[in-house]
Amino acid sequence: MAAAVVVEVVNKIKNMNIPYRTSGTQENYHAADLTFRENGDIVWTNPVTNEIWEVMMDWEIPIMQKAAEVCVEAGDDVLECGFGMGILSDAIQARNPGTHTICETHPQIIPKLKAWAKDKPNVIVIEDKWLSLLNERKGYDAILMDTYADPDLHPHFRYFVKQKAKDGAKITWWNFSGGTTDEYMRFYWDDVVFHDVAISPPENQYYNRKVYHVPVKIYNRETGFGVLSNSNFNTSETEAKNLEEARSFLICDISNGTKSVKDVDGVERLAMYCEGLYTLNESLVIAGSHSIYVKRNNQWTTVKVNELVVGDKLYGKDGEVELTSKTFDSSETTRQIYKVMLNNYFVNDILLKGGSDA
Repeated sequence: MAAAVVVEVVNKIKNMNIPYRTSGTQENYHAADLTFRENGDIVWTNPVTNEIWEVMMDWEIPIMQKAAEVCVEAGDDVLECGFGMGILSDAIQARNPGTHTICETHPQIIPKLKAWAKDKPNVIVIEDKWLSLLNERKGYDAILMDTYADPDLHPHFRYFVKQKAKDGAKITWWNFSGGTTDEYMRFYWDDVVFHDVAISPPENQYYNRKVYHVPVKIYNRETGFGVLSNSNFNTSETEAKNLEEARSFLICDISNGTKSVKDVDGVERLAMYCEGLYTLNESLVIAGSHSIYVKRNNQWTTVKVNELVVGDKLYGKDGEVELTSKTFDSSETTRQIYKVMLNNYFVNDILLKGGSDA
């Protein structure tokens, strides 16, 4: 039975042209007869070393609760990789996710997962590896990775997140290093934030420190540069036209606020096709990697659109404009967008950064 599960997973991964990896530890673990102790701890005997190895233990409860706390919000589409004792699953459910997808592959744990999920209509059970979800289009607001003996994790997790994470998704995983600086543990991501949890583990095979650092990566999708051609490009203080009809652009010297009109002749415009655009204040459709002027610490600066937060003050043609809404199109719809090669210019009465460094 255990061997059949492994073969099924291998075949699915190969059909997706992904170089599925395996290891002796993983094969032995899937073939092992697990022991479930009274307190819920899961252990198995490694036939290579004839030692008892722990899979998951109840001292991890505060770690899993913190991971759910910092990653999951009510209504989120959540992906959990590895059910184990169900500790993380309980913590996620307590936060009322919209959907809760759980991947598990061990033949003794799958029945426990199914029994746990029976009265939870928002739970989707996947009897397969997390990589198999590359075949589906669904994206996730939170991805919590806690698999065991998983040789696919480091080769494929970054790619998987890029394909499956919604913009702004919160990603966490098991921090095996015990610290915060190991680049391999961080998957070479920048801007990983750590949340400290005090723990008291008994001596075990996998973690024996008194503090655990929960890693969290907020994944911002890069979506290109530009706006839709039918946006309202300000051509003067009083007029705006779509890109095809515009014969001039209203620009601004940000240092002193002086506006002027730049004739369209000689101004280069770059076009690209892009998925995943933002809509700001229900009107300006723009790519997430495009830079926009925003007031931070009482000074005007530029940030990428995907870094904006509701409540930010944008540089408007007639004064500050509050960002009241920011939505993201997570569909696979592809649309053509344009960037004007000027230092800055107004679109829909909002000042955008232009040029090669937009």
